[in-house]
Amino acid sequence: MRRNTLLYIMLLSALGTVNAMAQTYVAVDLGALPPGSARVHHLNSLGQVVGAAGHAHGANTRAFFWQAAGGMRDLSTPFSGDYSVAFSINDSGQIVGAYNAERGMRAFLWAREKGFTDLGTLPNETSSVAYDINAIGQIAGVSGTHAVLWSHDHIQDLGTLGGQNSEAHSINNTGWIAGVADTIHGRHAFLWSDNIMKDLGTLPGDSGSHANCVNDQGVVAGTSEGSGGTRPFLWTTDKGMQPLAVLAGADYSEAFALNNHGLIVGQSNTALGMRAVVWTSSTQITDLNEVVTGLPLGVVLTGAFAINDKGQIAAYGLVHPGVSKHQQVQMDNHAHAGSTHAFLLTPQASR
Repeated sequence: MRRNTLLYIMLLSALGTVNAMAQTYVAVDLGALPPGSARVHHLNSLGQVVGAAGHAHGANTRAFFWQAAGGMRDLSTPFSGDYSVAFSINDSGQIVGAYNAERGMRAFLWAREKGFTDLGTLPNETSSVAYDINAIGQIAGVSGTHAVLWSHDHIQDLGTLGGQNSEAHSINNTGWIAGVADTIHGRHAFLWSDNIMKDLGTLPGDSGSHANCVNDQGVVAGTSEGSGGTRPFLWTTDKGMQPLAVLAGADYSEAFALNNHGLIVGQSNTALGMRAVVWTSSTQITDLNEVVTGLPLGVVLTGAFAINDKGQIAAYGLVHPGVSKHQQVQMDNHAHAGSTHAFLLTPQASR
């Protein structure tokens, strides 16, 4: 594992040198479902995308599945609920997420052949959410107040770091899980493997952290928080937690996803508002609005939430005639900010 991590760091550095100068993207607007807003959460290696669409704020939002052939499909809300969200999709087309039921949110698995399956909860709990699924169908999430793993029709309590609460947000293809858990010092990012939950700590001077993703090399990305703001991090077994670069003046930046080739995506705020970003090294950050060719007027990419090993990025942004990447945009409410759409960004070959 140590050798793999060193190779990963070398690759991350090399990609930062090349991609920062050369990489551009072409964007496809995936649209939204009525009444017109969408938020994206994940994509697989086939370029299939999942998220939630409908109202930007409130009920009657439905999980969606998008692919190039057929466009955006409404997965609807199972079991008579009025809200659902899809958080992850694997290359087999299995989708996980959550829907609202009479006694709280419930985790679901959706498959083309079977439709929706309620994943259930831990004993004596009534709520659950499924956040990620790996290639072999293992699912990470939360039930009640504890992080859980669903595997082979069994739900496992992953425990905590000594506090009451934990959540599992990402699972890689070897079954390693990243998330956040309470400690006596605050909420900390964790990495779980071999039935052991490891506290990843925080960046120096911070009081809390949470992990959003783990790749197949066991590299973790997320956010560390303190009096100085919210900062993105990259964690490896060799170097521990290291800060990532932020856009100028940012007091909030978050790394949401990373692939197996060293690319990381997320968002960072600026004087003009929130912007979707990509990191090609720990010191190289790029506003995706500046490297998407032909980005239409009236579109500002405000967050990037997933990236696959082909370098395709799932992002979302504001769609409104009165906005541009050169002016301030706010996302405080649907009426003020306008609609949000999901976008698929595909790398263009360098010339």
